[in-house]
Amino acid sequence: MLNGDDVIQIAYVEDEPNISQLLVSGLGLFGIKVHPVYMSAEELLANMDNSDLAQVDMLFFDIRLPRMTGVELAKELRARGEKRPFVLVSAWPPPSKETLNAIGAEFLPKPFDFADVVHTIQRLVAK
Repeated sequence: MLNGDDVIQIAYVEDEPNISQLLVSGLGLFGIKVHPVYMSAEELLANMDNSDLAQVDMLFFDIRLPRMTGVELAKELRARGEKRPFVLVSAWPPPSKETLNAIGAEFLPKPFDFADVVHTIQRLVAK
């Protein structure tokens, strides 16, 4: 399920630039490309037809975003027929297992343990 070349690529929605830069830099060390990065759920939704998004293998979202949460974003994308894997991230407690199952998403805690993040990405892309 790779994007056409051998590089795994993810899109990320994060309203805190320092955290998004940490993920971009950290995953880059493992050969995983984080691009595009959006500051809000609305920005991602407005760009769903963008060719940059067509290239990504999975979508990462912060749970606590302004106006629309990561869970709400995942529900909206699934309602639109989005099939790619979702990973929700947060420093706050995770959503319930029922919620994660209903939206077909995984959860990773912040601060990031890059070994866990890379393992999760590789496992989901291999499906």
